[in-house]
Amino acid sequence: MSRLFMMYLSILPGIRNNHKFAPFSLYNAAKSTDTQLRKKAKRNKGISSSLAGTTKEKISTNGNSYQRLDKSIKQKREDAYMEISRRNFIKASGGLAAFGMIGTGSLNRWIRPAAAEGEDEEKIAYTFHPPNCGGRCSMKCTVRKGKLVKIEPNEWPDGHHKKVCLRGLSEVERVYSPDRLKTPLKRVGERGEGKFVAISWDEALTTIADKLTEIKGKYGGKSILWSNSSGVQYPMSTLAALIGAQEHGALDFGIDMSQAGGQSIVMGPFNITNTNEITDWVNSNLVLLVGNNLLETSLTDAAFFFDAKEKGTKMVCIDPVFSTTAAKCDQWIPLRPGTDSALYLGMIHLVLNNQWYDQEYVRSYTSAPFLIREDNQRILRDEGNNYLVWDKNSDSPRPVDAPGILPELEGEFTVNGVKVKTVLTAFTEHIRQYTPAWAAKVTEIPEEVITDLTREYALGGPASIQWGLGGPDKWYHSDTTGRLATILAGLTGNIGRVGGGVGQGTQHVTCWSWVTAMGSWDLPPEFAPAPAEVPFSDIPTASTSIKAFFFQGNMLHQMIPDYNTSLKWADSLEFIAVVDNQHCDSVNYADIVLPACSSFESEYDIAYLINERNHILLQQKVIEPLFESKSDFQIEKELAQKLGLDQYLPETPEDYVRALLNSPDPALQGITVEALKANQCIMRLNVPDQPYVAYLDRVFGTESTKLEFYNELFLEDHCAFPVWEEPNEASPANPLYQKYPLMLGSPHARFRAHSTFSNARWLLQINNEPLVRINPIDAQARGIQNKEFVEVFNDRGSFQCRCQIVNDMRPGMVQLSEGWWSRYFQKGDLQEVTNPNKNPRGKKLLYGPIVAFLDTLVEVKKVEG
Repeated sequence: MSRLFMMYLSILPGIRNNHKFAPFSLYNAAKSTDTQLRKKAKRNKGISSSLAGTTKEKISTNGNSYQRLDKSIKQKREDAYMEISRRNFIKASGGLAAFGMIGTGSLNRWIRPAAAEGEDEEKIAYTFHPPNCGGRCSMKCTVRKGKLVKIEPNEWPDGHHKKVCLRGLSEVERVYSPDRLKTPLKRVGERGEGKFVAISWDEALTTIADKLTEIKGKYGGKSILWSNSSGVQYPMSTLAALIGAQEHGALDFGIDMSQAGGQSIVMGPFNITNTNEITDWVNSNLVLLVGNNLLETSLTDAAFFFDAKEKGTKMVCIDPVFSTTAAKCDQWIPLRPGTDSALYLGMIHLVLNNQWYDQEYVRSYTSAPFLIREDNQRILRDEGNNYLVWDKNSDSPRPVDAPGILPELEGEFTVNGVKVKTVLTAFTEHIRQYTPAWAAKVTEIPEEVITDLTREYALGGPASIQWGLGGPDKWYHSDTTGRLATILAGLTGNIGRVGGGVGQGTQHVTCWSWVTAMGSWDLPPEFAPAPAEVPFSDIPTASTSIKAFFFQGNMLHQMIPDYNTSLKWADSLEFIAVVDNQHCDSVNYADIVLPACSSFESEYDIAYLINERNHILLQQKVIEPLFESKSDFQIEKELAQKLGLDQYLPETPEDYVRALLNSPDPALQGITVEALKANQCIMRLNVPDQPYVAYLDRVFGTESTKLEFYNELFLEDHCAFPVWEEPNEASPANPLYQKYPLMLGSPHARFRAHSTFSNARWLLQINNEPLVRINPIDAQARGIQNKEFVEVFNDRGSFQCRCQIVNDMRPGMVQLSEGWWSRYFQKGDLQEVTNPNKNPRGKKLLYGPIVAFLDTLVEVKKVEG
């Protein structure tokens, strides 16, 4: 262990009940009682504080003015707004009294009296939450006099899913937020200034259509970049294909998918998910939650965690931070940030050297018996390109699928004068350097903890590895982490096994919905998007054909690291158009802004449909479009009309929904629009009651159909077998560490889904400003007191906000939850400092290069004055 870490352990008493950073002897049974939670709440009282002082902040309007307000004035305005409780908001729903407090005096201009709409006094409608947070909650909405006043969970056929979190409930306020984009806007100042004037829809759409036509005519369709964030429920992909633009969807951003890319090296192409449904945890003996703070960020799945615990599943959290999830697990194992792959290497060493692997599984379903040539390090094949193994029965090389053979798992042989050895033998030799003692030194986890964990995982199964979207996933070498976890699961027979599993373990992504074949809206074959020239995250620094950018959501601010470089690229473009519901950061860089409806508004009675959590969810119109907003569907349709392409699009969203349901898949039998409407817009798929488990047939998506522990594609990268690599930037071995000795984490938080809900004022009552979390040792060394303004900086940029001194994470690191809009910082933005470096081998991964947001070094200092 590092001297600093040992010093910290000696300073703290290590009392788990006080949620201290506990020594390893006290990790087990880290359970928080109600009394302990009350004590913690008392200690944390007052964490959220008012912004004060005379600091300046940019505030942009939807009109033609752009002003800088004294933050104390802004705070008074928002404090007044926050006095509106949910109860008072609903009470005020019959009129517009509540809106006078929001500072949006112009709301009367757009929100018409209910009588003018012919609305009944009260009605119920059903919708679902957009997919960004993973909740996919079906919502029962109460509308009074044309206004949304209450949200509650809908009735599900499977009652486990009747849930909704504060993010969903806060939509009652956010629908009427002062940050709503109310009219189309045209930029009148410099990009980034936020100076706009309101224009008509006809002018806005005509301008966009003319500019796209002009740019396509000069440079071709590939000169237009078309993209949407993960929170958009209706991406305008059809229009992107019709104009031949480069389209980048949510799976091409390099965020949250790097471990899945490594997983696919072993298993073949696979969704960014786990092999087993989260409801299968009750069948596990052990679940490893690696960088997975499920109880903080995937609240609607929390019940499945506790169901498993009640059934006796041991829950182990591996995380540098004593997170909400760690507090409820049976064991917490803190490791040095960015060293998850070292832990897996040490565990695999133990499994191989102690022969704790499942020999029959490994022999039958993995590449372990394949033969590696000594001369060129490639897998030996015969003239028919069949993989060869050494058959124990005939003592000769035979095709792996030959009948009646018994492949040798270990050994060295000679075939036609070429020396070969089995993959398992070579892997055992390769892994010999990664001893438990070595892993303990790198990860700063005691060796005995690694040994005990490995023995329990390998021999006490079924066991599951469930990584998170935001912990070990955002490092320069995160593909190796996912690859090693999958190999470990394969060695122990935990893939294609009830109670086993490996992969992303949040958001309930894995379920029968993934294997249900939905219908589609097909275009003539001559229409298709242009091939992507480079991965999305590389665009700001690469040489591309892109001259225009059309996107939905907060793409510029949230999806690309090194914000200053991204903004320079944006400023170089000839044209930018943004579609969004709220005035987020990316809007300020648009030439034309189009105001989108929320998921509660539509021009049509039927709006959209999704297939999630083993159910089909239908979205109804809850209320009419507010202000001058239009649904994403309607925007695509009207823009297509301007471009003369609307004949290829559905006439209504219901046409699109019916196309999705038009499938021969038995899982969809009997599920129609009419049936959904009769069942409160939700029906369970015709699928088994048992949790979904992938690969029960043990046939994988690789070329060999086996789990592949060795991959020739990475020979030139010197990692045909996975190897240990120090973090790219956030490592004590980096010379830059002397200048910037703190590792910056940016985890997900319960208050936002990426940057969505950053401005949700009901949530801001609880979590009202960005707070950089810092360990007491690091704070003391820098003369920093709790709640003081600090500056976090490196060579790329800086940001300023208050700090929060905490004792639940290791020294040597700081944290700030992701997704805060720039306006909430005293200065700068989190994305100014994040690491833009890309691992070159990422281009070979299924989901492209990794965005190393967490692989970032910074320094922190107090802001004077």
